[in-house]
Amino acid sequence: MIRPKELYQLHWISLLFLGEVLASGPTNARGEEQAPSVPASDDPAKEVAPSPDLQKELLDRLRKMEQRLDRVTKQNEDLSQANKKLTEQVEDLSREIKKPGRSGGSGESTAVAPDSDNAKPAASPRISGGQSDLTQPPSAGGGSKASGGDPTVTGRAQEAGNRHRGKLSLKSSYDFENDGFIWSTEDDEISLGIRAMSQVEARIYQQPNQNPVSSGFYNPRSRLYFEGHLSRPIQYEVSVQNTFDTVNLLDAYLNFNYDPRLQLRLGRYKSPFTYEWYRIHVWDLLAPERSLFANNFEGNRRFGLMGWGTLFEHRLEYAVGTFNTQRNSYQPFNNRQDVMAFLNAKPFYNREEGFLLRDLQFGGSVDAGHEDQPTVPGVLRTNSAPAAAAINSTGAGNDATLPFLAFNADVRERGPRALWELHTAYYYRGLTLLGAWQGGYESYAKGTEGSATRIPINGWFAQAGYILTGETIRDRTLIDPIHPFDLRPGKFGLGAFEVTARYSELDLNSRVFTAGLADPNLWTNRTEMTDVGFNWYLNKFVKIYFDWEHTMFAQPVIYRPGPSLQKTSDLFWLRMQLYF
Repeated sequence: MIRPKELYQLHWISLLFLGEVLASGPTNARGEEQAPSVPASDDPAKEVAPSPDLQKELLDRLRKMEQRLDRVTKQNEDLSQANKKLTEQVEDLSREIKKPGRSGGSGESTAVAPDSDNAKPAASPRISGGQSDLTQPPSAGGGSKASGGDPTVTGRAQEAGNRHRGKLSLKSSYDFENDGFIWSTEDDEISLGIRAMSQVEARIYQQPNQNPVSSGFYNPRSRLYFEGHLSRPIQYEVSVQNTFDTVNLLDAYLNFNYDPRLQLRLGRYKSPFTYEWYRIHVWDLLAPERSLFANNFEGNRRFGLMGWGTLFEHRLEYAVGTFNTQRNSYQPFNNRQDVMAFLNAKPFYNREEGFLLRDLQFGGSVDAGHEDQPTVPGVLRTNSAPAAAAINSTGAGNDATLPFLAFNADVRERGPRALWELHTAYYYRGLTLLGAWQGGYESYAKGTEGSATRIPINGWFAQAGYILTGETIRDRTLIDPIHPFDLRPGKFGLGAFEVTARYSELDLNSRVFTAGLADPNLWTNRTEMTDVGFNWYLNKFVKIYFDWEHTMFAQPVIYRPGPSLQKTSDLFWLRMQLYF
């Protein structure tokens, strides 16, 4: 490669050579005949001008030499750029080899023979400043296990099978179908999605001076979901929830979806018992909360292993699994398990649009096991999920929700459990019809040694909703209004409106009192509840519930110390829900 300094010298040598040619005789350096030279003058003070032909020939030769010099200059510049790039590549390679994870801290990189996936890596010398460094001592702590060192120092101890992908570019989107912001690799093999929900509400009870229940503003749920997949078939979710005044883990599971007909889910998640609980998300409910039986005896969230899927082109949904026996707990209280199973048939699901029974659903679910643990729920309530909170709890959940039966402090769940539900659901255009009949028994005992008492349980509910603004659905979902709420010129809309009504009841056998499990002077074993409501969907993300809930007790229940008793209760409910 010709360096700039050498080019400069070459230029002057060429000019000197040209001068020599001009002053030389009839032959050039090759011995070729030259044009006649300029005749010398006898008088040194005088110069004889060259002939026009000679001037032209000399100018032509000068131009050709300048062209050659230009080509040499261009070649030199190209070589300089190539040299610069090569130097940068060598420096990058040197830095990469020097990284701790590359060499296990010893300054040695590894290479695997291309013809063998399992070939042992061979050491190669580290490049530093363009020279081999074969005498570099090992770093403190050694290197990888293969070199007899500590892999925790390197951060990349694996040799065979580690593909070292490096950085992957991400694409971002918002999924309107499944909701949430999503970041994923270009091939969609790895993704992270974020969803969130928050509910803020006002509960206004007609009865004054209730204690501990009181009117006020509450935050029943705020949730943050992190979910996606680590390769497309392996899905995950980790989510947290604030409930009134406590923050806890909500879900944490892996789902293996290599075939939608049989998927496996392991971790903590919604267990498959009752249609309302398992099949309908809380943000899709017609009323602010679920019916009496589902609120108090649903499967709730548990740790377990479940097989589930869809068959016959989505016409049959099923789930069956084994779960820790304690409802909504983070620990197993014993080595026993509950078995739960769910079945939902949609026989006409793939019929043409307009077919009257296309979105008819029906099926059932069961929950069976053998218990020996604290009672959950410890208190049966009109509109709250099963919880371990006692009647004298100081938590906000006790203030927000009306109790109608509290088990005595020494009562435990002990003995067999067998609960079942038969359900039906129907969707047509803007119409929703839901219903279920529930039954079974729970076993309770006083203390750890007393005999168990089997308590039969029965319940049922019927519910309807209709969208007034023209939107149609095929299942319970969030409504995306045809005309979202907006007051700006050219975008005016009022959103979507849905009217709702529900009747539900729950009945526990009178043994709950005769066996000394609860106080008959303060509580009732039978409750009926009616809800009439109106839902306003401002857009797909914002929903407002207006609900009047009227509760009737078979016998008066306490609503403030004294005791003061009431046989009915009225709640006026306003809830704003944000979900994306």
